[in-house]
Amino acid sequence: MAIDTKKVFARRPLRYDSYQDLVNDAERLAACDVRSLGNWSPGQTLGHLARAMELSIDGADFKASWLVRLAARIFYRQRCISGPMPPGIRLPREAQALLVPEEVDVQTALAELRLAVLRLQHDTERAPHPVFGEMSLDEWDSFHLRHAELHMSFLVAQAAPMAVEAAF
Repeated sequence: MAIDTKKVFARRPLRYDSYQDLVNDAERLAACDVRSLGNWSPGQTLGHLARAMELSIDGADFKASWLVRLAARIFYRQRCISGPMPPGIRLPREAQALLVPEEVDVQTALAELRLAVLRLQHDTERAPHPVFGEMSLDEWDSFHLRHAELHMSFLVAQAAPMAVEAAF
């Protein structure tokens, strides 16, 4: 049964100021045991973020309906750019096919994320967002960081078990 991510508490509070902040956090989590509070594994989460970044450069083969685009631009665009993004948004089927990866190990997904970040830092062309339309480089960067904060907030490092000394 899927978790209603709108109702998940105990998510990590995050604010990334740069892509390096995101990569550092992803590397730290990839090096330890992680529990997901949402529906996606750590590998799926990192893979999703990498795919979204790649699509912002390469473009997506789908576009939301004109009504969704209009409403989103009025009510959500600025919030999604300056954050925080709301959890629980359901993607249309064609977006899910592109953006929701199958299970992948965390190290493979981390490598994909690093590559996507490198592309964003070196490629200055961006495709229109399928919902929000044309965005500047700064808007895209902010969008990706806010998007990453949302998804990464569901990943929580497991505390290492404490050693118990015998009281003998």
